Amino acid sequence: MANTNTGEVMLKMTGIYKAYDNLEVLKGIDIEVHRGEVLAIIGPSGSGKSTLLRCINKLETIDKGSIAIKDKFLVQTKNGEAVYASGKAEREILSSTGMVFQQFNLFPHMTVLENLLEAPMQVKGLKRSEVEPYARELLEKVGLSDRADYYPSQLSGGQQQRVAIARALCMKPDIMLFDEPTSALDPELTGEVLKTMRELAAEHMTMVVVTHEMAFAREAASQVIFMADGNIVEQGEPEAFFAAPKEERTKAFLQNML
Repeated sequence: MANTNTGEVMLKMTGIYKAYDNLEVLKGIDIEVHRGEVLAIIGPSGSGKSTLLRCINKLETIDKGSIAIKDKFLVQTKNGEAVYASGKAEREILSSTGMVFQQFNLFPHMTVLENLLEAPMQVKGLKRSEVEPYARELLEKVGLSDRADYYPSQLSGGQQQRVAIARALCMKPDIMLFDEPTSALDPELTGEVLKTMRELAAEHMTMVVVTHEMAFAREAASQVIFMADGNIVEQGEPEAFFAAPKEERTKAFLQNML
C-alpha cells in the first residue's frame, strides 16, 4: 500500500526501555506513526512486539523513554524516571486508542450489540439512543448486522473477533492497535478478520498491527518493522522490505515465514 500519511504525527515513541526484573524486553525503541498509516510489526516470538504495543495504551508501563499520542505526552522521562500524565489528562490521551487482542475478550453474558454499547455508555456517559445507531452501523460494516442479538458463545471465532473490532471502533478511537488478532483463529476464519482490517486500512484508519500474517503486512501496511531481541532490526515500506530486506536477520525470518 502506498504511504498515505498526512504529515500529522499520531504516535511518537522515543527511547522506549522496558524490563521485567532483569530481562530487558525493549531496548531503546523509536517509532513514529502518521495519520492514515498502517504500521505492521513482525518478528519472532519473544522479540518484544506485543509488549511494545501494550505500552502504547499503558497496559504495560515503560521504564524509560517518552510516548506522545496526537502531540500529548502519555509519559515522559524526568530525572531518569518515567512519569505518566495524571488522572483526567491520561484518560483523555488513552481514549484516542482502541485495542483488539488475540483473545476476543467479549462479555459472555451480553449480546453482541450490548458488547458494543457498554464502553461508550459507561466510559463516555452517552445514552443508549446516542450510541445504538452507530453500533448497528459498525456491525453492518463488519458483516454482522444480523447477529446483534446473539451471544458470543453463538458465534465463530472469526465472528467474535470482528465484533471485538467493532466494539473498539465504537469508542471512535484515532488509532487502532491490533495484537496478533488472528493468532487464535483457524486458518479459514483468519481471512474474514483480515478483510475487515484491510477495509479499515483502505479508509485510512491509523493502525499499529502486531501480526504473523505476512500477506497482510505486504498488502495493507504503509510501513513494516521487524523486531528481534527487543530491538528494531529493520524498517521500511512493504515493497522494498519484502522484496529486498537489507539485514541477514530479516532475510532469515522472512524465509521461514513466506
